[in-house]
Amino acid sequence: MERPLEGIVVLDLSQFLSGPRCAQLLGLLGARVIKIETPTGDMMRLIMRLIGSERAMSTIQQDKESVVVNWRTPEGAQIIKELTRHADVFVENFAKGILQKSELGYGDLIKENPRLIYASITGFGCTGPRSDKTAFDIIAQATGGIMYAQDQPDRPPGVFFGDLVSGAYAAVGILAALWQRERTGEGKHIDISMQDVMYYHNFWAFADHANGPDRSDIAELLGRDLLSFLTDHEHPMPFWNSYRAKDGYIVIVALTDSQWNRLMHIIGAPELVEDERFGNLVGRIRNADDGIKVISDWVSKKTVAEVEEALSEQRIPCGKVQNFDDLFSDEQLLARGMLTKVEAAGYGEIDVCGFPIKISGTPTQPTSGSPELGQDTDKVLKELLGYNEERILELRKLGAIS
Repeated sequence: MERPLEGIVVLDLSQFLSGPRCAQLLGLLGARVIKIETPTGDMMRLIMRLIGSERAMSTIQQDKESVVVNWRTPEGAQIIKELTRHADVFVENFAKGILQKSELGYGDLIKENPRLIYASITGFGCTGPRSDKTAFDIIAQATGGIMYAQDQPDRPPGVFFGDLVSGAYAAVGILAALWQRERTGEGKHIDISMQDVMYYHNFWAFADHANGPDRSDIAELLGRDLLSFLTDHEHPMPFWNSYRAKDGYIVIVALTDSQWNRLMHIIGAPELVEDERFGNLVGRIRNADDGIKVISDWVSKKTVAEVEEALSEQRIPCGKVQNFDDLFSDEQLLARGMLTKVEAAGYGEIDVCGFPIKISGTPTQPTSGSPELGQDTDKVLKELLGYNEERILELRKLGAIS
């Protein structure tokens, strides 16, 4: 069955995680993704190879073809330009100015193909006073306020949100530009700043800022400022918290009066329903420490499974804090196709993550792992550019391809 982006050709000249995630999403939606690497491979492949973890490439380079082109040479740059004429999308995440040196910037390639959608992912975008600065995930999370918001300004983030979420936003921009191109026939430049994306996800920061002159009134009502409403590690909210059971942790959410009242009955404290400390949401916020103690005492005497069963029966939202072993045996993830396997060149069958976007009647699961470096070079140059064996051999001698 045809996938949504069948017939779309994507040139993926990116490295590390942000650009490859963008191209991965497009590939899993059916686009033909041609990953273009230099003879040594992109930096992520090189790092994974050096630490003996090249199998991990299959978690981000699914359903792609690999072409090796030394685009820093004149001949290699010319190959990229020619490939661009046959492509719909070009994805890159190099520091500002790098590709322009080889005449592979947006202004250069749009001349080759006016319908091209050119996506750039950088730390700070293509405009503004920091646009020339190089950045990585940790810098995007730092400057976007995420590390501060997570109350972890002194340690590296545990998840690469800066890279992976920015790649997803680039894919959204590409899809919008492709749809617009259907009406106008014109290509577009997608400019993604990782700092922009991280700031865009920093809800409490701009919610607090938007409140402006009401901040002090809100803080007086709640007994705390809005920024720490749900994130104060020393004084968390009883209705939005992770609790320690006998064998692990479980998250419990009881935001509404109805949920809170049912929770009090479950834990054997129905008298607290009428307690003035907990009579409404504001009361529960102002007396958070007392509420935490009541619930903690009950949870600590039970296993995670016992707590989850008791709460689920009364429709109290809850969930186990799962470690990696838990994740890879999770029956819900398994049922949703999120735990799957693919064949990876040189490694056989590898466990990988499934695709989280489900489209009725349409396959979107990964079908292959990471390609070996350059395994599709000859095929792509023959199919898209019509090169013969003689021309390919000549380019190899010149060091333009390998």
